[in-house]
Parts: sequence; C-alpha cells; structure tokens
Amino acid sequence: MPNSLAHPADLGVRPVWMEIDLVALANNYRQIERLAKGRKIIAAIKADAYGHGAVAVARELGRLGCPLLGTGSFAEALAMRAAGIDTPILMFGGYLPEGMASLRQHRLIPTVHSPESAQALARLAGGTTVSVYVEIDGGLGRLGVPMDQAVGFVRQVAEMPGVNLEGVYTHTPFGNEAGKRWALGHLSTFERVLQQLQQYGVKLPVTQANASPGLLHELPDRCNAVCPGQLLYGFAPVAGDAPAAGFQPVARAVRGRLVHVQPDQPARAIGSGGGYALAAGHTTGVIPFGLADGNRNPAGGQAAHMLWQGRRARVVGVSLEHCTLDFGPGVRPRVGDVVTILGEDGGERIGLGDLAAWQGVRPIDVLMTMSGRLPRQAG
Repeated sequence: MPNSLAHPADLGVRPVWMEIDLVALANNYRQIERLAKGRKIIAAIKADAYGHGAVAVARELGRLGCPLLGTGSFAEALAMRAAGIDTPILMFGGYLPEGMASLRQHRLIPTVHSPESAQALARLAGGTTVSVYVEIDGGLGRLGVPMDQAVGFVRQVAEMPGVNLEGVYTHTPFGNEAGKRWALGHLSTFERVLQQLQQYGVKLPVTQANASPGLLHELPDRCNAVCPGQLLYGFAPVAGDAPAAGFQPVARAVRGRLVHVQPDQPARAIGSGGGYALAAGHTTGVIPFGLADGNRNPAGGQAAHMLWQGRRARVVGVSLEHCTLDFGPGVRPRVGDVVTILGEDGGERIGLGDLAAWQGVRPIDVLMTMSGRLPRQAG
C-alpha cells in the first residue's frame, strides 16, 4: 500500500503532505444518504479512494454505517482488511479469473463480468456458497456483459450450484449534457433487462445503475442502490456544475516546507533553460514537491502560485523532485516555513480548480497524479 498516514520522521526527511478532512467526508456521506432516499449506498473507494487514502476513508465510512465499499484494487482491499476494516468490499473487476480464489480468501465479493469469470466462479463454488455480483456493460465499453446478452448470462450465473447472486449493476457515467442523454438511453435499456430477469423469477437483492452524476441530476432510476464516487469526495461530477450544494472537498490541503531559500538575488535568468526572468532583489525557495510527487509545470501561458503566510509565490519551475518558487522582493521566508500548495493560508485560498486550470487538466486529474505519492494526515 502506498503512503498513508504521515509519520513525523518521514516529514522531516521529505516534508510534503496531504491533509484529509474526515468531517467533510462524513458530511458528504450524509448528503448522499439524503439524495439516495433509502437506497443502499455502495461507496466507491477505487483508485485509493480517489487519491484520498482508501484505508482512512474506509474506516470513516464504516463508522458512518456504510453497508458496502467498492474498489478495483486488490492491494487496497488487502490493506483495508489488514487494518481491521470488516465492512463488506465489492471488487469491481480488473483481475484474472484465477484471481477469484484470492478474493474469496480475504472475504472480498467478486464481480462476474465475462464467460471466463463465470467459469472461474463455477470452479470456485465447489460445493460451498460464493456471493457474487454481475456487471452489465451499460454502454461504457469497458467491463461487463453486453446488454443484449445480459438476461441469459445472469440467469446462468444465478442457476450455478453454490452461487449466491447478491446483485446486478451497471455503470453509465457522464460529464456533460450530451453524456446525460446517452446515460438516459442506457438506463432505460438496463431497466428492461431487470424487468425480464424478474419475469424469469431471478432474485436480485441489489440492483444499481446511478453513480454521482445520475444521483445529483436525479436521473430516473428504479434500482435499490447507488454507487457514489465523486460526490463522496466533494467533486462536481458534471462539467459546468457548481460544486454541489452542501458537499465539501475532502482534500483539505496539500502543504510542504521549504528546504532551501535564496534571499535578495540579482536579476538573472533561472529555471530550465533560463526560461524565467528573476527580478533583482527577489527571494526564491524550494519545496520537495516535484514531478515524482504528482506536481506539474503550468500549462502554456499559465502562471501558477503557492501560498506563504497569506502571500502568493509564483511557481518558477517543477523538476523531478523539487519545485522552485519566486517570493518576490522584501520578504524573508526561512527554511522550514510551510508553503500551501492547495488550501487556505492567511485568508488566501488555492482551490483544486485553480491547480487544474494551471495544469490544463480536470480537478480529479490533479488528485490522481498525487495519489499514493504523498503521506496523508487525516482528521
């Protein structure tokens, strides 16, 4: 498992960290409960809980009473079990059929999404009972049984000796109005599949189609479960949406400490290839937050900044392991001073949207580039 909770000794050697707000996570979960209107919540903690730390997030969700967690990472699921987290975990996929035995060994619920995985499931059951979910391809073209084959396939799985079919789910993500129309069409088809399965007498304790965008935009859904991801962490799941009312960012801050300071410098060209014109009398500083940590140079024409004692310091350049800052004239930062990369400092704030705009990516991409690279402080 990559870096989790920050240890003081680690921060002395490489002082850069992410602060996770568990109060915000709890608030978001309660908001999702309100939107879910009694439907079962399958909390998506894939990709190390969207970069926030799967173990800490899973522990808090368990405290909140979340009935089911979902991830695609076997390593992260093992880390949760090793940390004593007993909440049921649904494995979304991404493993070979022969990996199912390992999932069962660690009390993980497998997803069946292909004939090969169904055959592996039949071998695994072997006179005992195995609980599974079936994924149907809702149009994403990723994992899942094709919609036009779904009825026969689900019936086949449900009839296997020793198999307890816990649920059927699909995934129809979207990020704009055109995608919303696409999702509505596939949701309608999925509904027809569920109706046919019910007519054949197949018991489906859990059915799920909507995730964060569908939940927030209230797409028509007769399923009895939802699978939120982005909303759980305070992201706006659809382009152009303002942050959803009542939801808060769980990534409270990313901070580092200065490891080097050069005060009152002469005017000169610095940075890669001398591409930055440093003015006379300016002070520069360095924090250990480079490409290896998930930092990125600003996209063309962008001027990126970080915060020090309520002031903005411009990013001069990002190398493999370091970031150089221009603090301007007349200031005296010191080695060990805290610099805020994301979050609030002295009344100033740099949001995830700011970092995304400077780098020319989506907000979620910013956290994904940092995922597993920074120690985290959760509280």
